[in-house]
Amino acid sequence: MPAAPDPRAALQWDDLRLTLAICEIGTLSGAAAQLGISHPTLSRRLQTIERRLGTRLFERTPNRLRPTDAGEEMRRLALPLREAIGDLERRIAGRDTGSHGPVRLTAPDAVAEYLLPPLLAALCQRHAGLTIDLLVSNQVLSLAQRAADIALRVTDQPPDTLRGRRVGTVAMAVYASRALAPEAAAPAAWAGLPWVGFDAALACSGPGAWLARHVPEHRLRLRANTLLGAAQAVRQGIGCGVLPCFVGAALPELVRVGEPLCELAQPLWLLVHADQARLPRIRRATDALAEQLQQAAPRLAGLA
Repeated sequence: MPAAPDPRAALQWDDLRLTLAICEIGTLSGAAAQLGISHPTLSRRLQTIERRLGTRLFERTPNRLRPTDAGEEMRRLALPLREAIGDLERRIAGRDTGSHGPVRLTAPDAVAEYLLPPLLAALCQRHAGLTIDLLVSNQVLSLAQRAADIALRVTDQPPDTLRGRRVGTVAMAVYASRALAPEAAAPAAWAGLPWVGFDAALACSGPGAWLARHVPEHRLRLRANTLLGAAQAVRQGIGCGVLPCFVGAALPELVRVGEPLCELAQPLWLLVHADQARLPRIRRATDALAEQLQQAAPRLAGLA
């Protein structure tokens, strides 16, 4: 039974913001990653909000949190407030005319781990006035809400609300450890080998769908919920796996088996919100990143 509400406690924007994130993501861990706080911290703050309001905001199910009627009311209230606050922040930020300062860049873990380090090193060396805040997340952080300034996303359909440029094509291929590589050389033998697959979060993605078509279910020895986790499993020899070519090529323990899988190639986009694109420091950072990424195009496409 929830505690009686505290009449002295005023509802704050942060309460709404946290509740909205949980409604949209459906899990505490995912919402915590988007909000940039720890899972235990978010859990404690949710309990505090519910205790102050004297009602439950979510029903706990085995797989996700579902908003109660009260939680749904808070979500409906928070949505227009978030848009209004984001719009205000963008207008205020638009008054910044300096070409130096912090730039928040978000990218998924595999891109941040295996592609960005040398590119960011070159950017920081050539543009000393810029400070890069790298936000590694497999969740889609919102540029409209200013969770980040610039986003690198591997997608066929970038949002219409964002301004961006295509900076490469991410190719994918089958990789195996050197011990497994001789057995995996012929595609006809793939069905008989152990494989690294993906859990439900990535099962419907391109690589997950390809595995479902070509590899029997009982051959999947391990399922990972990120490409980074899958890469490490393949590296350890647990099984063959479908990986981005820029990841597989960076791991000397791995051998690429065959040519890149054409049907799995996807564009890499460098995206920024239209309001932010006017800022000199954002424009300077996006131009520098685009230049570096275009130089890395052969690695992305599996040609180097």
